Amino acid sequence: MKNLTFDVRYDNELAHEYYGDGQKLTDRMRQIYNGKELTFPDQYDSTFTTPPIHFMQVEAEDDVDVDGLKSVNVPPGLSIKIIDFED
Repeated sequence: MKNLTFDVRYDNELAHEYYGDGQKLTDRMRQIYNGKELTFPDQYDSTFTTPPIHFMQVEAEDDVDVDGLKSVNVPPGLSIKIIDFED
């Protein structure tokens, strides 16, 4: 398995309120990347800023196309940076 870090940022506090935190955000991430064979954590680290930045440690298959993940259409208000520290 490959471990990726997803840095999840909100464009503003309104987007934060809409997409939420915790399980609500995790469920949204699973919807966004549906069919990509990723395992999203139920718990993750976050900053204390407003809006917060979340750091999700996501598991993927070893042959995952990271560039393909980076090109997934992310809904407005969210910004997701995918980092592969093993690359």
